[in-house]
Amino acid sequence: MTDSVQIRRVVIDFICLAIVWLPALIWHLMGKPFQRGFYCDDTSIRYPYKDSTINDIELICYSLGVPILLIITAEIVRWKNKSKWKGVIHERNSAAKNISSSTARIPPVVVKIIHLIAIFLFGEGCSQLIIDLGKYSVGRLRPHFLDVCQPENLTELCPTFGGPPIYITNFMCTGTDEKKLLDSRLSFPSGHASFSAYSMLFLVIYLQCRMSWSGSKLLRPVIQIAALLFSWSDVLAGFVIGYATASLTALYVSKFFKPKSYGKIPLLPQNGLGDVELQRNHSETSDQQEIRLPSM
Repeated sequence: MTDSVQIRRVVIDFICLAIVWLPALIWHLMGKPFQRGFYCDDTSIRYPYKDSTINDIELICYSLGVPILLIITAEIVRWKNKSKWKGVIHERNSAAKNISSSTARIPPVVVKIIHLIAIFLFGEGCSQLIIDLGKYSVGRLRPHFLDVCQPENLTELCPTFGGPPIYITNFMCTGTDEKKLLDSRLSFPSGHASFSAYSMLFLVIYLQCRMSWSGSKLLRPVIQIAALLFSWSDVLAGFVIGYATASLTALYVSKFFKPKSYGKIPLLPQNGLGDVELQRNHSETSDQQEIRLPSM
């Protein structure tokens, strides 16, 4: 693969990422959720406000940083191991490469790492788009909505708590924190659950397909189990979206399950025409032995 092809591949990856993440960013900055009302007897929105157990910075560092770090580490290890057993081919082509390449070339492992990280972020962006679509379209109220909103004249709007259900749509919030007011209408589906579920399931699938180390049979499953345990949440909808997006990305966007081909790797070292002729004669002799039938 030439440098121009590698650069074009990286540029296309960044364009695809921009197509997915820019709408999600614009939606996050400028979107307005559906203005849903509430029932006076709805006790599910009367809880006091509490900060999230995991804030956005911690979620991003864990759900993005850990998979990306493991992808980089695994690909570098794979590249080094692959370079060892392909040493004969590298030595054979080293002279031609030194003569033909007068400028620095982009290492293939760098392009591979960028491509895999781009696939990971692309699926994460698709998951985030689906989450934002659900959040801003449904506008479901969070359990602490009344504590954050503090509707004006709530006692007049709902004079008898526990009486007949009254649906209130015409009300004004007196809360001053605009960020909390916006977030109080974005309960469904859970963004934290979907974000972490996608990252950890993608990481599990990646490790299953790309990580193979004979030094320990338990290293890969230990990392996979740890990834799944720490992403647990009680919000089922977010997990379903995250898992579905990760599965589709791994199956149809990445090449994790593409059959490997070894047709271009010679069985015998080909340092000259003699080796090529030796390999050809060896193949013909084997074919003749297989075709020869025993005499009756």
